[in-house]
Amino acid sequence: MNPLTLLIAILGLTGFALGAVLSATGMIELGAILMGLGLAFQVISLVRLKRAKKKESSNARG
Repeated sequence: MNPLTLLIAILGLTGFALGAVLSATGMIELGAILMGLGLAFQVISLVRLKRAKKKESSNARG
């Protein structure tokens, strides 16, 4: 797995978790923003993983 993809996935999970904690403790607006950014990072990492998998399968075929 590409280290950048792994970093983006970790940022996504961390951002979402931090946003959930902030939302629960009263900073709803900032928490919602961080949760949204976390989800965006997760989508980016999943797209990168899908592209890498597709590239691997096309290289294996020849």
